[in-house]
Amino acid sequence: MKFSKNIDYREVQDGEWKSYYANLEYAVKNWMSKTDAHIGLCSFFSKRYHVKFGEQIVVQKEVSDDLNQTDLQEITFEELPVLNESLEFYFEDPKLGTFLLNFASPGQLMTAVGGKFPSDFKYNRLGILCYANQEEDGVLTFHIGGNICKQILKEHLKDETLSEAIDMAFLCFKVLIYASIPKLTPQRITKKQLKFGGKPKVKGRPNLQINRVVYLPRAEIMSGQGITEDTGRVNNFYGRRGFMRTYRHDRYKKMKGKIQYIPPVVGTKPKPKTIYKVVHA
Repeated sequence: MKFSKNIDYREVQDGEWKSYYANLEYAVKNWMSKTDAHIGLCSFFSKRYHVKFGEQIVVQKEVSDDLNQTDLQEITFEELPVLNESLEFYFEDPKLGTFLLNFASPGQLMTAVGGKFPSDFKYNRLGILCYANQEEDGVLTFHIGGNICKQILKEHLKDETLSEAIDMAFLCFKVLIYASIPKLTPQRITKKQLKFGGKPKVKGRPNLQINRVVYLPRAEIMSGQGITEDTGRVNNFYGRRGFMRTYRHDRYKKMKGKIQYIPPVVGTKPKPKTIYKVVHA
């Protein structure tokens, strides 16, 4: 699946959203399938909420490169730092798309259209990831709870084609964790400063706050975390994936309740490949 660099917000802007929502409601009630209705409603409410209350996160390519080589170790959704309930993730890497991640409750989403959510209606809290590809808009919904892992995101999905969207949701979660570390706090920038490659075309893009998540060299990240760099032999070092973890045990007096990030390390030589030989008996 090839994701688009652009998310279209034109139909959810003031002056447009009411007529669009009326047509969507009519289609849901009269002829639209349950799947299309789910995608349409989630997409509409997420985008409408975003143009009123959201922020944009711009992610430097070096950051996404490192985080793609980083694992999460038992970090829960409850521990996930959320900078805003609605965040558009724009990745400077031209190979990565743009994604809208929404953690707002149904009650919050209704405020975007001036309505109120029924107090007696029961629901499971969901996260919503909106994206676009060359053919259509897409939506990934997932339960918010428990450990953040790809298996949890896949549990209630029947569509295997969403696996790539899950990978991108996972990357967005890691960006949030990265940006929560004090020395890695995002830098606020203006639209005029968006001069890097792959800038998306503007289709009703809301005028919202923009924060840029920037790369920090490994040595600076490691400094102050109480970890000594290994200065031993590295002749056969093939690299190591990074990791993020939460310290929960009481023995971690200084780190308890905090998230630690150890960046990946590039190896000094390529990892050898196993060569198989076929023996004809």
